[in-house]
Amino acid sequence: MKNGNRGRAPASKGVNRRQFLAASLAATAAVPAMSLPLARPALAQSDPSRTLKFVPHASLSIMDPGFSAAGVTTQHGFHIFDTLYGLDANLRPRPQMAEGHVESDDGRTWDITLREGLRFHDGEPVRAQDCIASLKRWMSRDVFAKDIAGMLDTMEAPEDRKLRIKLRQRLPILPLALGRLSPFVPFIMPERLANTEATTQITEMIGSGPYRFVADEHVVGSRVVYSKFDQYVPRQEAPEGTTGGKVAHFDRIEWQIIPDAATAAAALQAGEVDWWDQVHPDLAPLLAGNSDIEVRRLDPYGYMPLLRFNSTIPPFDNPAMRRALIRMIDQTEYLSAITGGNPSQFQTCHAFFPCGTEYGTPLASDPLAEPDFDAVKRDLAEAGYRGEKVVIVNPSDFPTIAPLGEITFELLKKAGVNVEMVSTDWGGALARVQNRETVEKGGWNIYHSWWGGLAVSFPPVNTMIRGLGAKGWTGWYESADMEAMNSAWLLAESETDRIRIAAQMQELAFREMPSIPLGQFFIDTAHRKSITGLVAPRCVPWNVRRA
Repeated sequence: MKNGNRGRAPASKGVNRRQFLAASLAATAAVPAMSLPLARPALAQSDPSRTLKFVPHASLSIMDPGFSAAGVTTQHGFHIFDTLYGLDANLRPRPQMAEGHVESDDGRTWDITLREGLRFHDGEPVRAQDCIASLKRWMSRDVFAKDIAGMLDTMEAPEDRKLRIKLRQRLPILPLALGRLSPFVPFIMPERLANTEATTQITEMIGSGPYRFVADEHVVGSRVVYSKFDQYVPRQEAPEGTTGGKVAHFDRIEWQIIPDAATAAAALQAGEVDWWDQVHPDLAPLLAGNSDIEVRRLDPYGYMPLLRFNSTIPPFDNPAMRRALIRMIDQTEYLSAITGGNPSQFQTCHAFFPCGTEYGTPLASDPLAEPDFDAVKRDLAEAGYRGEKVVIVNPSDFPTIAPLGEITFELLKKAGVNVEMVSTDWGGALARVQNRETVEKGGWNIYHSWWGGLAVSFPPVNTMIRGLGAKGWTGWYESADMEAMNSAWLLAESETDRIRIAAQMQELAFREMPSIPLGQFFIDTAHRKSITGLVAPRCVPWNVRRA
């Protein structure tokens, strides 16, 4: 789930949002460029063209990517850390820090050899012992990694460059797990840091990636600085996704924290910054009209918004009650509300996996085909609804989530449900949805969120449908059948079998309805046209250069 400080509070209801932003941009652009409130480098640079100035979508309040799944923290992690494997443009794993691997005949032992010349930013060589400690920390945190940990026998380091993973059963998809892109990425860090419990933040940022973190120039809420790591040795293959040669063309990367969207857009137009991570949908047309700026989409899978039920308390502890509400959903209504009605920024997707992936195929009998409120009322009555209060928790300060709750609130009223809206900020919403009590004791029934498409692109990582109960995601849906199918997916020998099993999991999810998928939306990035070489599905600096 993304960090809630990535957006801004919406304008007042009396002002058209697009007009408000356009006016703000025009006013800001009228200010001389040098007066914009941008943080400046602490040290003068001999060649400014060798510095990339980047505006992230949020302030970097937590730096440890093993502690927080916030998008900006993961993005920071990709600057300075590397992974044993990466994923190409088709989400297939390829060796990255690994030179390669040898799998035993029974598939239970993997010998992974590290590339020669790998060094951490403190000058120490990368060893298999560092990988073991890093993977153990990751396995204590990530849901997919916990699946792997449940099949793990031992991890050993017979040599400094050789990592041996022994499993209790054959696991063909191990490299896919080790190349995971989000939300918790298996970044490799020094053993002394990786031995820190994942519930405790690491503050010393030492990786082995193409850039290193410059701690003495970090200004919280204002500036983050990275410098080229001269001892990094890229792979020789062409870059693709998070695989291949990660070449650092810039000597220095400066993150400028600019919370206001209009100010960030004006800075990009004025040439004060080179690249703005996530463009507000209302400002994208204005920036696209600038001949010096390119607005583009890096991530083809976007973001997956959803309605999440609390499956443990009435009335939605009854799957039939949850299932009844799907007939009130029109994904276009939800998606239009969070993208300013721009059809290029969203697509309906009647699946729990991102459309465009191998698993993102709607069911033949599409339950989201057409809203039918008579059917909703009838199905609720047949499921036993007797007017119980339904509480929606909604973050009013999160512009890509708040409209979702408002729409559901109106739809439930139309369906005759006794519904109450609890509006709060994002932090308050996150706290409230951890409460497992009844609504009379501060609990909840429904809230909305979204996941990055890459974060839910295949079964083990898809928290929207996993049936882990109390050990799973908020809402605590429990299903032994779902978890049995997940285990079968992990052990499947072929992609054909995995696609078949994923389809069965999706069918079960639509029957038991732990969540309702609300489609896909996209957030574009924007950069000066002089910036080229973007190849990853994230805004990361390797291979990026100034033309």
